[in-house]
Amino acid sequence: MIVALARLKVKEGMANAFIEVAQELVTASRAEPGCLGYELLQEGPLQFSFLERYADAGAVEAHRKTEHFRTHGRKLGEFMEGRPDVIRLTAVDENGHS
Repeated sequence: MIVALARLKVKEGMANAFIEVAQELVTASRAEPGCLGYELLQEGPLQFSFLERYADAGAVEAHRKTEHFRTHGRKLGEFMEGRPDVIRLTAVDENGHS
């Protein structure tokens, strides 16, 4: 399993508009084959994170090529202060292998 945590800050006064578009992205992404989870999380008034879980690297690449990722990603960029900080993680199985 591949996990991505994208942390970002939203411009002052843009949180509600950001959440509206982000929820559309969440809904569409959850319907993708290979998507095991896609959550929008809020850390503070202007701090948000996307927590994404995928079956494998192929599912991650397929997500990045979807129309909803490209369209909503551009819209979300208008509300964000800078680029997101993205951390990619790989699950470790019971045998200690990733």
